[in-house]
Amino acid sequence: MSGRALWFSLALTLAGFLLMVGAEHAGAGPGEYSSQLQLQFAWNAERTHAVLASWGEAGRTRVSNGIYADTLFLIGYAWLLVHLMVRICRHRHLAWIPVIAGALDALENVLLLGLIRGELDAGVSLGISLMATLKFALIGACLICLGLAWRRYGVRR
Repeated sequence: MSGRALWFSLALTLAGFLLMVGAEHAGAGPGEYSSQLQLQFAWNAERTHAVLASWGEAGRTRVSNGIYADTLFLIGYAWLLVHLMVRICRHRHLAWIPVIAGALDALENVLLLGLIRGELDAGVSLGISLMATLKFALIGACLICLGLAWRRYGVRR
């Protein structure tokens, strides 16, 4: 992967993140908080129903828009991490880890949108929370690997 691809994936990651956060906060008044993280870690149907009820229609729309923007973010961060894992880590075979994290994120987004639209039973909340936990653990493992490789071996070209 070229240096241009690295910069493009970084730009896509940042743009996706800013669009996602911006969408979730657009038009929200003081004290109005709605974020897909609340649903990602609801863990059970009761908490899921409470979160969705607390958002109201406007909050559900904001979070749905944020989830669509999250698609750019997940493509960007997965691509960026793959690139960095191949370039920096000694164990290049671990570069598949961010791909799995991105795939979990994409599936999680589909399920979250289904919950928000009322198309899925809130019983899927446990599965979503487990996917989110695994996704963040995989991303954390990549960051630890990158940090250790950077510290021990320096950046490889």
